[in-house]
Amino acid sequence: MNALALIPARGGSKGIPRKNLLSIGGTPLIVWTIEAAKGCSYIERVIVSSEDEEILSVARAHGAEVIERPAELSTDTASVKSVLQHALVEYKKRYQIVPEYVAFLQPTSPLRTGEHLTKAFEALERDKEADALMSVHEIDNSILKASILNTKGYLEYATHPIRGDASNGAKREFANMNRQMLPKLYMPNGAIYIMRAAPCIDNPRFDGERTLPFVMSADESLDLDSAEDIAKVEAALSRTR
Repeated sequence: MNALALIPARGGSKGIPRKNLLSIGGTPLIVWTIEAAKGCSYIERVIVSSEDEEILSVARAHGAEVIERPAELSTDTASVKSVLQHALVEYKKRYQIVPEYVAFLQPTSPLRTGEHLTKAFEALERDKEADALMSVHEIDNSILKASILNTKGYLEYATHPIRGDASNGAKREFANMNRQMLPKLYMPNGAIYIMRAAPCIDNPRFDGERTLPFVMSADESLDLDSAEDIAKVEAALSRTR
């Protein structure tokens, strides 16, 4: 099994200006992810995709290769799928080969480590039928009891009662279940996406028919998105040292 780590890091972040270069725990934010990728033996190359020369320079200084991203893929509205596709196409041009897997690692998840990545790849290696892996964290499952307003303005359970055999795709009725009987719920945390690389060139996607979960704790799942997140991330990093 061989893999490429792709780190998308544009310079024009709005919530926190120059976010990917922000000093977190004395280290530029993007470097946490570069070092995590370098700490995973399954990853053969670490590549940063950016339109920003300062980000590219920091990436090179910390041992990553770089792909210069065009301006049209560096806007607020550019999709992450188009960024992934562009990087894989450029990688294939550069090396005349496509890796078996690509790990898409957003730099806003500094609590994700090389050990996490290694365990994620080990899980994929054990499960020969899985075609992707996504990191998640457990969330409050009481939302399964929620209701919506139907077209007549009346409350209606968001999850419908079982009709027929549940194994045939019928939805479960959760609204009247005891809390302890509700299934666990998992939310993607944005830290790790691992996919087979070749299919992503033509049809980039972050999950598959058989996507493995990689469960991380609440601390490990912290995402640095706004100024209010900085103190939380700094505190969580200090607890890991």
